Amino acid sequence: MSIAFTLPSAPIVIVDVEGNGHNPPDLVELAIVPYPAESGTELTSWLIKPEAAITWQAERIHGIDNAAVALCPRWSVVQVEVQQHLEGKWFVAHNASVDYSVVKRHLPNWQPVGVIDTLRLARHVYPNAPSHGLEAMLVLTGLRSQVSGLHRAGDDAYATALLLDHLFEKSKATSWATICKIAQIKTEPEPQESPPEQGSLW
Repeated sequence: MSIAFTLPSAPIVIVDVEGNGHNPPDLVELAIVPYPAESGTELTSWLIKPEAAITWQAERIHGIDNAAVALCPRWSVVQVEVQQHLEGKWFVAHNASVDYSVVKRHLPNWQPVGVIDTLRLARHVYPNAPSHGLEAMLVLTGLRSQVSGLHRAGDDAYATALLLDHLFEKSKATSWATICKIAQIKTEPEPQESPPEQGSLW
């Protein structure tokens, strides 16, 4: 990472979640990658047995079937551990309103330092790109070859960390406050949310 401004004092984590296909979704997988995600960075992830079965539509996207989570813990078992990994940190995700809303619903007493959306940052840096979805941005920026797969929480979180590095450099921002003006989202529900550009993960 070679950016011209200092990162905030509070730690940053990149988060990605996968759901069971219901509305609202139950968590099936959640991954957290510390930022900066340098070589050898260790991610933390959980497979979770949802209350309702995973739909075939969701399985087709992320490849996690009901057999894969049959012996995994319920959310209530991992809830405290997940919150400990998120407490006191900036929350970053691609199309962050989706991931944040799911995590917040599962952790109602948790509040991040702030939420940064790499989708908004990508739209700012590449306003004329035909798509700003995660995979499209990885291809556009030449980062796709550095990610083995997509649509699993760990892979997507790591890919988002790589993209964040790139967007920091290309944005020519001079401060973290500038990044916040471009890409921070409100942590309270807005009256209308634009639909997820990268497609439903649920």
